[in-house]
Amino acid sequence: MKDSATRRTLLQRPTAGIGRLLLVGLAVTALFALLDVFQPEFFRLLDLRLYDSFLRRNPQVAPAADVVVVDIDEESLERHGQWPWPRYRFARLLRAIRELGAAAVGLDMMFAEPDATSLSVVRRTIEAETGAVLPLEDLPPALLDNDAVLAKALGEGPFVLGYRFLFAGEGRTSGDCLLRPVNLAAVGAVEIAGPLPLHRAEGVVCNLPRLNEAVTAAGFFNVAIDTDGILRRIPLLIEYGGRVYPSLALATLMKAEDIGLVTVRMDAGRPSEVAAGKHTIPVDAYGNLLIRYRGEGNPLPSISAADILSGAVPAKSLEGRIVFVGTSAAGLGERRATPVNPFVPGVEIHATAVQNILQENFALRPSWIPGLELLFVIAAGLLSTLLLVKTGAGVSFLAIIAGAAALWLFSGGMFRFRGLFISPLIPLISVAANFSVLTLLKFRREERTAKQRARELALTKDFAIMCLATLIETRHRETGSHILRCQSYVMVLSRKLATRLRYGALLDEETIDLLYKSSPLHDIGKVGISDRVLLKPGKLTAEEYEEIKKHTTYGRDAIERAEARFGPGVNTSFLRTAKEMAYSHHEHWDGSGYPEGLAGEKIPLSGRIMALADVYDAMITSRPYKNALDHDEAVAFISRQRGMIFDPDLADAFLEIHEEFRRIARKFPD
Repeated sequence: MKDSATRRTLLQRPTAGIGRLLLVGLAVTALFALLDVFQPEFFRLLDLRLYDSFLRRNPQVAPAADVVVVDIDEESLERHGQWPWPRYRFARLLRAIRELGAAAVGLDMMFAEPDATSLSVVRRTIEAETGAVLPLEDLPPALLDNDAVLAKALGEGPFVLGYRFLFAGEGRTSGDCLLRPVNLAAVGAVEIAGPLPLHRAEGVVCNLPRLNEAVTAAGFFNVAIDTDGILRRIPLLIEYGGRVYPSLALATLMKAEDIGLVTVRMDAGRPSEVAAGKHTIPVDAYGNLLIRYRGEGNPLPSISAADILSGAVPAKSLEGRIVFVGTSAAGLGERRATPVNPFVPGVEIHATAVQNILQENFALRPSWIPGLELLFVIAAGLLSTLLLVKTGAGVSFLAIIAGAAALWLFSGGMFRFRGLFISPLIPLISVAANFSVLTLLKFRREERTAKQRARELALTKDFAIMCLATLIETRHRETGSHILRCQSYVMVLSRKLATRLRYGALLDEETIDLLYKSSPLHDIGKVGISDRVLLKPGKLTAEEYEEIKKHTTYGRDAIERAEARFGPGVNTSFLRTAKEMAYSHHEHWDGSGYPEGLAGEKIPLSGRIMALADVYDAMITSRPYKNALDHDEAVAFISRQRGMIFDPDLADAFLEIHEEFRRIARKFPD
C-alpha cells in the first residue's frame, strides 16, 4: 500500500506542476486582455509610436496633382512686405488664383478684426489721437475700406473661409457668426436618436460678418492633437449649438465638387464613415480622419504667393485643382508635429487630408480592429502558454520568435497594402510576458526538483556510508554509536578550531560538513584485516600489530579504487577528505605514529582532528581487551599528550570544550 501511495505521489507531481503553469499562463493572458480593453496611457502611447513607425515606413507617395498649396513663404514676405498684408493685396492674390482656374480655394487663416491699414481706419485713428482730419473725400469708396475689397473678391470666386471652434477653457467666443452648417444625414443599422457622438464645441472665433456673408462655404481648421503632442488626425465634423459643421478640408472638397449632402454611417452607435458625393471617408468613433502623411522629401505641390502676384505662373496652372492658401514663413501660422515631420504648416495638413480623400489612400482603424487585437492577445497568450507547458525552453523560444515575426509581418503587410493599422504590440508583450513568467516558474520548479534530488542523493550517500561504517564496526565488536559519537566530536572540535584566526579560512561550513560526513569511513580499511587479528580478545603480538596497522593503507587504497572506477562524476572533495582521514588518523604530532611517521603540520588537518576524536572515544568505551576510562582520565591523557600524539592547537581546543564531548558520549551510549 505504501509503495502504491508513493507511486501516485510521484505521478501527481508533474501533473500538478503543469496545472499551476497553465493557471499562471491563463492569468497572464487575462491580465493583458484587460490591458488591451482598457488601454492604459502607457500602452496607448506605445501603440501611437508603433503607428508612427508604420506610417514613416509606408508614407503616401502617389502624385498629388489635384491639390496645391499656395504658400505665403519667406520670398513672398521679402517681396511684398510683412504679414499681415493689406487686404486689398490679399484680394489681388485671390483673384489671381481664381483666374488660374482653381476649383475651390480653402483659406487657412482668419480675418477676425478690421484691416488696420484701411484708409478709413487710419483716418479715424489719426483724428482720435491727434485731432487732424485727413482729406480723403475725393477718393473712391473702394479705396477707403480694404475689408470691402476683400469681401468683393471672396464673393467672386470659389472661396472657403476658415474659423476656429473653442472648447472648454479656450477663450471667449466671437459675436454673431455665419458658419454655414453642413446638410447632414445619419444612417445606421438601428434608428439614431439624439445628437451624433461628435466633438462638441462651446464657442467659436470667426471672420468679420461681411466676409462671412460674401462666401457660401466655410469650415473649421481645428485639429485633434494626441496626448503626446503629435497630430495624427483631424475631425471632419464638429457639433456646435445643435448643428454640425464641416472641417476646412471637407468644406473645400464639397465646394470643389458641388456636394450638398454629407452622410454619416453609424456602427454600434458610433460614426464609422463619412460619405460626401462619390467619396467614402473612414473615420474613428468621434468622426476623426486619420491622416496618411506624405514622406519627407515628397511634399505636396506648392506655389509661392509671390509668383502668383507677379504673374509668373502660367495660365490655367490651377485648372480644376483644389487650392489651400496658407503660410510656411517662420513665425507665422501654426506648425504642428506629425509622425513624419516635427514642423508641418497647418495648411499642408488640410491639403494632405483632401488628397487622402481624393485618392482613397487612408490609414484605417475600423471599429472592429480592437476586437481583432483582443482576439490576437487571447490567442497568442493561450498558444504560448500551451507551447511553454508542453515543450522545452529552446523549442518554445524558437516557436514564439517565429509566431511573433509572423504577427509583426502580418500587421506590417496589412498597413502597407490595405492601410489597416492592426497593432501587434500588446499580443507581442503578452507572449513575452508569458515566456518570461512561465520559463521562470519552470526553472524554479526544475531547481526545486534538482535540489530535492540532490538532497535525496546526499541522504542516500550518507545512508550508504553509515551502513558500511556500521558493518565495519559490528565486525570489530563495536557499535554504531561509535560512529555517531565520532561524527559529533569531529563537528564540535572543528567548529571550535574555526574560531581561531589561523584556521578560520580553512574550516568553513562546507569543509566542516565534509569532515563530519567523511569521519565514518576512517576505519574502512579494517575490512582487509583477518578475523584472527581483528577479533583477538587479548594483546596483539608484534606481527599482529603490524598487520592491524595496515588498515590505514587498505582504507586509502579502497577509496582510491572506488574513485578510479566511478570517474570524475563523484565528489572529489569528499573522497579526498575520506582518504586523508583513513590514511592519517594514526599519525602522531611528534612523528611516532603510522603508516608514514608524519609529524606536525605534514599530517593532514582532517587526520589530526580524527585522531583526537577516535582516541577519546576509544578511551571512554569498553573493549574485550580493556576497561573504559572515565571522562576526566581521558581529558588528562589528552592534556599530557599535547604536542606528542596530538596537535597542540587541537588539544587546546579540546580542553576548552571537553564538556561537550562528555555530553555527546552520554547522548550516544553503547
